[in-house]
Amino acid sequence: LYSLPPFRMKRHPFLAAFCIVAVRGTIINAGFYSHALSSAFGSGASAISSAGVLNCLLNDWKCGLSSLFFGVFGIVIALMKDVPDADGDRKFNIRSFTVRLGQKRVFRTMKGLLAGLFAVYGAGLMRWSTMTPMMPVAVTRGLVGLCCWAAGWTVNRESRGVNAEDSGEVYNYYMYLWKLFYLSYLALPFVK
Repeated sequence: LYSLPPFRMKRHPFLAAFCIVAVRGTIINAGFYSHALSSAFGSGASAISSAGVLNCLLNDWKCGLSSLFFGVFGIVIALMKDVPDADGDRKFNIRSFTVRLGQKRVFRTMKGLLAGLFAVYGAGLMRWSTMTPMMPVAVTRGLVGLCCWAAGWTVNRESRGVNAEDSGEVYNYYMYLWKLFYLSYLALPFVK
C-alpha cells in the first residue's frame, strides 16, 4: 500500500507516516506486549493484557511508552527510506517529504530525531533504574539506558561522511537503522 499503485500512500506524506506509525509503532508493538503479558503470566494475571491490544495500549503506561518509542522510530525509518528515492519520486511526481524539503534536510532531521529519541529514553531508563528497590532490575534498566545513549551516539557517528544525495550511502545508513530497530526490540525484555 505504501508505494504500490493505485494506493501509493507515499504520495501523501501524512497518510504514509500515519500508516507506518499505526502498524510499526502501535499495532505490532501493543499486540506483542499484550501477547507477552498473557503468555508469561496467564490471561488471569493481567486484566489489561486479556482485554485486548487497544486496552493494553491505553491503560498500561509501559505499553504506551514502548509504542511511542517504536512509532517515532518507525517515522524515522519511513522518511529515511525516501531519501535515496528522491530522483524517482520527482520523476513520477510523488511529492514525498524528501522531494518537498530536500534530501539533506530530511536526512539531518531524521538523524537528529532518532538520536534525541535514544537520549530521552536512555535518560528515562536511567532515572527509572533509581526508583526500584530490587538491585538486579535497577542494574538491567540502567544498562539498557546506557545502551540507549550508546545507540544515539552511533546514530550520529554512523552518519558522519554520509552524503544525503548519494543513494548507496544513505541506503547503507538506512540498513544500519534497521539493525538498531531490531536491537531495540531485543532490549525490551530487560527493561521490565
